[in-house]
Amino acid sequence: MELTEIGFDHIPTGPDRDRRISRAQATRRMGSKIPPPYPNGWFAVGESRELKIGGVSAVDAIGQNLCVYRGEDGIARCVDAYCPHLGANLAVGGNVCGNCIECPFHKWRFGENGACVSVPGVENAPKGVSIKQWPTVERDGAIWIWYDAENRPPMWNIEEVPELEHWGYRGRNEFIVSAHIQEIPENGADVAHLNAVHSPSLVSSLGEKYPLLYDLIGCHVWSASWTKGDDHTASMTLTHDYKIMKCHLCHIDVKVTQIGPGHVRLFMQSPVGPILVSQSVTPLAPSLQRVVHRMYSPTHNAPLAALLVKSEGAMVSIVGLRGERIGAGPGRHRGLGVSRDDSRPV
Repeated sequence: MELTEIGFDHIPTGPDRDRRISRAQATRRMGSKIPPPYPNGWFAVGESRELKIGGVSAVDAIGQNLCVYRGEDGIARCVDAYCPHLGANLAVGGNVCGNCIECPFHKWRFGENGACVSVPGVENAPKGVSIKQWPTVERDGAIWIWYDAENRPPMWNIEEVPELEHWGYRGRNEFIVSAHIQEIPENGADVAHLNAVHSPSLVSSLGEKYPLLYDLIGCHVWSASWTKGDDHTASMTLTHDYKIMKCHLCHIDVKVTQIGPGHVRLFMQSPVGPILVSQSVTPLAPSLQRVVHRMYSPTHNAPLAALLVKSEGAMVSIVGLRGERIGAGPGRHRGLGVSRDDSRPV
C-alpha cells in the first residue's frame, strides 16, 4: 500500500503529483538540531532466506552502495559495491567464485577479507589492492552489517535467540517510513501514545466518534514501562488486553529489547503461546527508513503468528491514514510508505 503522500496533502492532485511530492520531500527543511542520520550499529541489509549460495544482491543503505553475496561455504558477506580497478558495480553482473566475488568487467577476484586474490593474465595478484569488507552476521532471519562512522570494529555482538532453533518463520511486514531513524525508538519509548493512538479496534473506528460504543465494539488497553540500559540496549515491559464491557480478553505480555538504533526484539506471551517479533530499522536515506518485522513462533500457534502479520499491516495502514505524528515541524515529520506482508500460517 502506497502511503508516501501522507504529510503532503497541500500538494494539489495532478499527473505529476508524485514527482512534486518527491521534490517536496527532498527540499523539506530539516531543522538545526538533527542527530547524525547514520548512527553506529548493526543494520539489516537483506533477508537470509532470499540470498542463496552463489547469490549476489545490490543494496543502497546507510549512505553506502553495497554488494552482498553468499559464498560456497554458505556464509553471507558484504563489500563495497565498486571495484577499485575501474569502478564496476560488483553487485550488477558480478559472480561468486568459491568464497570470492568476481568483478564483471575484468574478472578481478576479491577474497574473504576483501583483498584482491586473482587477476586474469597476471601470475601474482597486485599487493595492496582491496575492497572494504563489512563485518557481517546473520540473526533473526536477516543479514546484518556493522556501520561505524569512524570505521571502528563492532562494539557489541548480536546474540542468537535459542528459541529460533526450533521455532518457525511465519511471515514479515515491511514499511518505508519518512522519518529520522531516532524517531523510531523514540516512538517505542513514548508509552503514553499507546492508549492515545492504538486503542481503537480494527473492527471499527466508530468508537473514536462515539465513545459509548467502546463498550460494545471493544478497545485495546495498554500499559507499559520503559527503562534505559547502561549499554547499547533499552527495555520495555508491555501488557495488552482487549476490553469489551467489563471483560478483558486476549491478554498479552510483551518483553521488548532495543538493541542499538536498528534492532528490536519483542517476545510476546499470548494465551495460546509465545511469538517473537524481530524488528530491523535500516536507513535508506537521512530521513527514509525501511522497517521490517519478522515473526517467529512454535508450530502449535503458527496461525496466530500469521494472523499477527496481517493484522499488524492493517493497523499500521490505519495509523498512517490517521496521520500519526505527521507534520510535527522541521525534523519531526513522519509518514508511511510501502506496506508489504508475506505471512506463512504453517
